[in-house]
Amino acid sequence: MKWIFWFFVVNFISFIALMKGVIGGESNWIGVIVAFSAWGLFIWAIASNQEKKRKLRNREKMLDDYLRQQLRK
Repeated sequence: MKWIFWFFVVNFISFIALMKGVIGGESNWIGVIVAFSAWGLFIWAIASNQEKKRKLRNREKMLDDYLRQQLRK
């Protein structure tokens, strides 16, 4: 649920960056770079969090299997 907060933060940052680039007129590349960087960091954070959860689930499963095996002996 924490990612929903960050989703809205990233939306706000990218909207402001893109509007600043469009309205600023000098160089809109800075706004585009900031917007895509914010989205890249958001996606990277979500993906790494999912990977940590997957590793933790695998570790717990291995421990459960080991304890079941020890119980059967």
